Amino acid sequence: MKTVLPTDCGNAPRIAIVGEFVTNWAKRDAEAMAAWLTDDVDWTVAGREAASDEAAADFACPSSTSDYLEVNTIITHGRLASCDGFVDSESGRVHFSHVFRFASTSKAAKIKEARTYLTQE
Repeated sequence: MKTVLPTDCGNAPRIAIVGEFVTNWAKRDAEAMAAWLTDDVDWTVAGREAASDEAAADFACPSSTSDYLEVNTIITHGRLASCDGFVDSESGRVHFSHVFRFASTSKAAKIKEARTYLTQE
């Protein structure tokens, strides 16, 4: 999968974490994503029921494997982070926006809550 992430000044370590996480999301790598999720994560995908456990990563992945991921922006501040962009697959293009709340401000903190918004072209 070809991946294009935004360039940044490198002062916010969580930007790299979010970039890696969303890349694993686009690859449908639920195991790699689960490593960054708390055991009691709440993940809501707009228009679907929420998932609240380790299976949340699989629940929130795109329906098909992506060929191309482009992340337009990654924004982080304290416990919060967000990113947006699009993925291309055989099924077409899906635009996404993810909003994450980490369990704490620690660099090693896991994602406690996620909201995902998807729009299919």
